[in-house]
Amino acid sequence: ATRSGLAPPALRGACQFANASVAIAALDTLRDRIPVSMQAIREGLSRVELPGRFQVLPGVPAVIVDVAHNPHAAEMLARNLADQGFYPNTRAVFGMLADKDLAGVCGALKGRIDEWHVASLSGPRAASAPHLAHVVRSSGAGGTVTEHASPLAAYSVARELSNENDRIVVFGSFLTVAEILGARQRH
Repeated sequence: ATRSGLAPPALRGACQFANASVAIAALDTLRDRIPVSMQAIREGLSRVELPGRFQVLPGVPAVIVDVAHNPHAAEMLARNLADQGFYPNTRAVFGMLADKDLAGVCGALKGRIDEWHVASLSGPRAASAPHLAHVVRSSGAGGTVTEHASPLAAYSVARELSNENDRIVVFGSFLTVAEILGARQRH
């Protein structure tokens, strides 16, 4: 069925149009058992939230949080960053678990990050900042690399270095994103 008059999904990124199309097609298939009105679909598209997935936080500089922790998700993050337009500097706050494909994630973001602020996470599965720094450098991702004891420490430095035209991308793990979102909520 053709759907007209639908606003774009509230979630950012070109892939969200495909996701919305799949959801609407599923609703069409199930309409005999689960009727959903066009108004409900419109409302759903306009109000949908997915915290931690290319979530743009209010304020300046632009701060984007994304739980991308595998190469596929990092490729989508790279595309979404490219679609955002020009920023003089993009600073990454990056912390990951050691059992993930660190090099694959870094390689997917090749050329998209000007400064990497790598952070040690806590816990037995965490990758240390020195290890992350080594992986970023050896992956050919580009940009300068600075090590920090925690995502919050890395974020604080990235904020200090950024002006209103720059952007900060916090990614690599649910733990990395949660630490920054938690700190922002407390302030």
